[in-house]
Amino acid sequence: MKLLSAVHTVAVLAAFTFGSGAAQASVAYNTNGWDSGAFPGASGYVPGTWIGSAAPAYTGKLNAVWYADLSAGASDVVSSGNAIGAGADPLYELAVGPMGWQRSPAASYPHQGMGHGSDIGLISLTSAADLTITVAADSLTPLDLTTVIRPGFSLFQGWDTGTTANQPVPYYNNQNNPLGTVGLTYLNGAGSTGTSVSLTFSNLAAGNYTLILGGNAGGGHGLYSVTFATSPVPLPAAVWLFSSVLMGFAWFGGRKAS
Repeated sequence: MKLLSAVHTVAVLAAFTFGSGAAQASVAYNTNGWDSGAFPGASGYVPGTWIGSAAPAYTGKLNAVWYADLSAGASDVVSSGNAIGAGADPLYELAVGPMGWQRSPAASYPHQGMGHGSDIGLISLTSAADLTITVAADSLTPLDLTTVIRPGFSLFQGWDTGTTANQPVPYYNNQNNPLGTVGLTYLNGAGSTGTSVSLTFSNLAAGNYTLILGGNAGGGHGLYSVTFATSPVPLPAAVWLFSSVLMGFAWFGGRKAS
């Protein structure tokens, strides 16, 4: 009995660390108002009209363009092409303005972008994970723009829960509750002078997150893609030591029983 109990405990620890099967990921796209031509235009409207996967249980006013539901060990890509493959209009595109994340010159506008040039994505983590986010210029789209973005993005914990969000205002990319939102806590962000930027967030708790992205300091108006890669949070060394002690007890108990 002791042997079975110890082995079961170790098995649970291993399953917690490495996962018990293929990790799942899914992305939904908001097609409501993307081609309206009015602010925020390509950013869609709320409530959203979602395709591709289950809609998020989102009640905030901040416009959300896409939603990624991720579990530890999952990976997925948000892109115009994937949205079209999921049933969006053949001309559907995910695009941001040249100063949506950071205005130019940055010295004159520290951490300030232009909200109407940014895009907002919602993320759910079903379990604790290390999450790597890569935002890149995307040319694999139906309308290839003549300029290419230099992307930047910021990740916030939480989703907007208020009624005062307003996207066409200055956006401060390192402050809590940007764009008049409620419930968003700034975690970290990064901008690039190239065509892609990547950042890893370690040991994120299960829950909801908001990604706000745009062009960095004068980078061209253009199309983007977002790549997510997650991995389970490693167990502390003390836990592995405890599991090895349990295995030792199991071995000793088995010898004694025999």
